[in-house]
Amino acid sequence: MNISPPSVALLTLIVLLGSCVGQSDISPETPGTKNETDERLLATPPKDWVNVFQLNHRNTRLTDFIPPGQSKGDWSTKLSFEAHTTEALSLDPIELLFSEAETDRSRCNRVRHHNIFSGLENNYQTSVRLLLCGENTTTSRGEIKLIKVIRGNDYLYSVRIVRRTPPFDVNEEEISKQEVALWSTYLRKISLCDGSSGHPCPQPGAKAESQGYSSQ
Repeated sequence: MNISPPSVALLTLIVLLGSCVGQSDISPETPGTKNETDERLLATPPKDWVNVFQLNHRNTRLTDFIPPGQSKGDWSTKLSFEAHTTEALSLDPIELLFSEAETDRSRCNRVRHHNIFSGLENNYQTSVRLLLCGENTTTSRGEIKLIKVIRGNDYLYSVRIVRRTPPFDVNEEEISKQEVALWSTYLRKISLCDGSSGHPCPQPGAKAESQGYSSQ
């Protein structure tokens, strides 16, 4: 698929995201994300967001949150925490996000995606990617997704923020810089640890704030 050069607005967005995603502060643990080992995904949804779905199997765990005032069947913004055992999902973070982009190509009329960060966070392989779907052929809506994937020793974790919009031209879509800054700040506060010297957890008493973002 040939892709035309990015617009100035989109390049500005990518630069802003890149400056925000990096080694994260640690947030309180999200219920249901601790596995059988000491490996923990440290995260929390924004204040007052509502848990609308939860699946808790050994190989797959999934929790969805939406802002207050939105409904499970008709939301505009959704936050999802996922965990798949490394046995069930052998992809690394970059491969998983490329697979997501390929899925978007099969279901969207217009697609663009950009690497925001790929490297180590707390010595875990981590990748963050921005994906733009100009029009989902099923929902007839546009989608803007920011996804962070962390490969642990036992689970492959992903945290995704999805915004539904009216259909748009992926080369021209204007995205609020303030919203993007809040999204990326939220993601960089999410971390993985197991208490070892290679993947240390926060000390007792350490405190971090969860970050909200615009849901309109």
